[in-house]
Amino acid sequence: MKNGKRVIWFNHWFSQAYNFIELLRRDERNYIIATAKVEDFVFGAAADERYTEPRGVNGEEYVAWALDFCRQHEVDVFFPKRWRADVVKHIADFEAVGTKVTSDSNTEQNDMLDSKMKSCLFMRENGLCPTPEMYRITTVEGFEEAYRALKEKYGVQHKVCVKADRDEGGVTYRRLYDDDAPKSMPEDISLTAYLADLKSRSRIYPTVVMPYLSEPEISIDCMRTAGGLIAVPRCKVDRHITALRFDKEFIETAERISEKVVIEYPYNIQLRPLNGEHVFMEINTRMAGGCYKADAVGVNFPQLAVCRAFGDDIDTAAIKQGLHDVRVGDVAGFIVMP
Repeated sequence: MKNGKRVIWFNHWFSQAYNFIELLRRDERNYIIATAKVEDFVFGAAADERYTEPRGVNGEEYVAWALDFCRQHEVDVFFPKRWRADVVKHIADFEAVGTKVTSDSNTEQNDMLDSKMKSCLFMRENGLCPTPEMYRITTVEGFEEAYRALKEKYGVQHKVCVKADRDEGGVTYRRLYDDDAPKSMPEDISLTAYLADLKSRSRIYPTVVMPYLSEPEISIDCMRTAGGLIAVPRCKVDRHITALRFDKEFIETAERISEKVVIEYPYNIQLRPLNGEHVFMEINTRMAGGCYKADAVGVNFPQLAVCRAFGDDIDTAAIKQGLHDVRVGDVAGFIVMP
């Protein structure tokens, strides 16, 4: 606590953290600190204090720095993004200095959810959600077999995509196309070029091969509470418009998953349409960048996380009464940097 206020820290995050901080500033009890690897960072403009993080450190070194930062600044709640997996391994150490980390310490579950293949198999084996055909490969031969199998299952006209088994933000995502077809997306790569790249590597890191899903994703922001699950499904309409749609199917899918996958702080489930059903893509065990849009129906996920950390009562019934279908748009704007 600082001057009677709750000290909340965001380390190096996506720029959308600006929206999270704006939502938290509605509660006068909250005092926000933001840090990043660079001196100028957009979400820092919304915070009460801003600092620069150390660069060129490994996970353990960063955790040691973060613990010291929490002690010095009397941090009550920590929203980690940078080196998050390492921070989570040391949740008990952060709690020992009085800091609640908005993550679960279930390392076995975290490991499963961080793997696209393992999480997909978990959904399939427990009957929680339909899943696409997916293969995890570490050899050229494995890729060729997976590629043939997907073409046989979904049809030669259906494109195939690849990405690292453990990836965030789609950094490693590539869509494959035949050599006689035109490239239509920046992340496209020809099958011949991709095979040549695989063959040139001394080691192929675990990669998933799966059908390319062209339909817009359904992103369900979730938070477990004593009064039940709060789930807000977001469906992309186009680049700038999102529909919050409380379809029975989406809510029931989120509820089934939440019964088996216990995550105490806000998290995000991603689905995509495939052959007439919505299939599982992945779970982010943190707030998704777009969860601030749930504020359009009265759901403030960052504040719910802070309430969870402090043990505040959450009126889940009242929140659910306000849920309704609505479309929200993104507009360009600017902020004045400090």
